[in-house]
Amino acid sequence: MESQLRNLVIDAIFPRFCASCHKEGSLWCVVCKEIWSFKPLAPACGFCHREGSEVTCLSCKSTTYLDGLTAFGPYANPVIRSMLHSWKYIGDRDAEPVLQQWLYRDADRLGPPMLPFHIVPVPLHEKRKRVRGFDQAYVLATWIEKMYGLPILPLLKRSIHTTPQAKVSGDQRRLGELDQIFSIDPEYKDFVPKHILLCDDVFTSGATMDAGARILKESGAETVWGFVIARGK
Repeated sequence: MESQLRNLVIDAIFPRFCASCHKEGSLWCVVCKEIWSFKPLAPACGFCHREGSEVTCLSCKSTTYLDGLTAFGPYANPVIRSMLHSWKYIGDRDAEPVLQQWLYRDADRLGPPMLPFHIVPVPLHEKRKRVRGFDQAYVLATWIEKMYGLPILPLLKRSIHTTPQAKVSGDQRRLGELDQIFSIDPEYKDFVPKHILLCDDVFTSGATMDAGARILKESGAETVWGFVIARGK
C-alpha cells in the first residue's frame, strides 16, 4: 500500500520523461531501450583516475583501503545520471528494471575478480531509509547476487547521518572524513569473510566506500573490491 501511494504521488507531481530522448510517458522509452549505448569508462584507479587498471594504484593504495573498483558507467553521462536521480531522489522505482537491464546486459564486462566474494551493501542511515522507502545499495546487491551467484551479507551499519557525497561539491569532499560513520553489525561480528564485494550506486570522491572498506579490513577482511553503477571523476 505504501509503495502504491508513493507511485501515485510521483505520477502526480513528477511527469515521467525518457532519460535519453526526453519523450514524455516513461523513464525509458521503447526506442531508447533498443538503441541507447554509451562509451564505457576506461579501466582506472577509482581515486586518482590513473588509467590502466581497475585496481587501486600504488600511490593511492598507501592512503586508502579499497582494493579496486568496477563501475558500469560514468556519473557524468546525462542518461545514467538522470536515471539514478529519478531512482534515489525522486523515489521512482520504475528506474529499477532499467538499471537492472543495463547491468545484466554488461554482466560479462563487469564481472569482479575471481575470488569467493560475499556482497556487502553500503547501507543508508535509518533516517534516510525511512524517507526514501528503500535502500538502493541493498537493491543493487540483490541484482549482483543474481548476476554472479554470490551471497549477500549485510555486515555494515551506518551510525552517523551524512550528506550524500554526490551532492557535495568536489572541492568540499575529503577522503577519510567519513571513516567513523560505519560499524560492523553485532549479529555478524564473528563472521567477516576474507573477500568482500562492497556495492553502492555511485562512487564520487570515494570517501564513503573507502570508509566501509576500512572498517571491514580492520575487522578481518583481506580484500575489499568496490562495485557501483556510476563512477565520478
